[in-house]
Amino acid sequence: MSLLIRGDFVEMNKIREKWSLKQKNKQACLDMWNSMAESFGDFVLPDFQSDSFLKLLEAKNMLKQEGLALDVGCGAGKYALALAGRFRHVTGVDLSPEMINIAKEKALHYNIQNIDFSCHDWHNLDVKKSGYLHKFDLVFAHMTPAIQSEDTFEKLSAASKGWCVLAKPIKRTDPVSDAVKELVSISEHRESSDEEILFSFEMLWRQGYLPQLEYEKQVWNMKKTLDEAYGLYVNRVKTYQDITSAEEEYIRAYLKTLARDGFIYEDVDTTIATLFWRV
Repeated sequence: MSLLIRGDFVEMNKIREKWSLKQKNKQACLDMWNSMAESFGDFVLPDFQSDSFLKLLEAKNMLKQEGLALDVGCGAGKYALALAGRFRHVTGVDLSPEMINIAKEKALHYNIQNIDFSCHDWHNLDVKKSGYLHKFDLVFAHMTPAIQSEDTFEKLSAASKGWCVLAKPIKRTDPVSDAVKELVSISEHRESSDEEILFSFEMLWRQGYLPQLEYEKQVWNMKKTLDEAYGLYVNRVKTYQDITSAEEEYIRAYLKTLARDGFIYEDVDTTIATLFWRV
């Protein structure tokens, strides 16, 4: 990595000022992700023949049989488990204890032993004190809100001694979620990470890295029970701002009007931007 010139320092500080963690209702975040854990755990392990993310890691020679990998914001462990056969050991961390519990259950189900899952908030985790500093051959954060600021982003490079990968949704539209937010006058759209990808790329560039980007268009056909929908949409709104009990009931009533045979359907249109670089 090349040394930063003065102009780069100035621009980096501007990014740090703009890209900081927003105040959130942490309990609402926990409630939202805990409520989604069961549906996240309903997966079959992805394979290297059909999964675009795994194919990218393999094509760019990021896999290391005797190496260590870290999955930041691992959720129910889908990619951590899929990569266990290509590394000596894989570590997964996530904010949600329900996600971690299901990830551990999936590891037992697939009889994968060279893996561990732990409940950590990446926003507050000290990379040095945790023993993660320059420890892993691959550090990746796939479609997770764990990376929401320059600090949480720079921890990826700090934990790596090899490759880093960040995958985020951009150009994203969530018809139901956007309508729910409008009900309580929220115009902000944090679910789409366009600005975060721009900040990430510029930070890496100014630090002397040669970041690369790949894109994949996706449509997610989501189907949730009413209870699951309440857990997602009501708590998502609470991560933006506090709402009254009357507003919460208003949202619940609106969601009921959308239900078909007891389910809420939403087609989320997005492009996945995958940013990768070598430390």
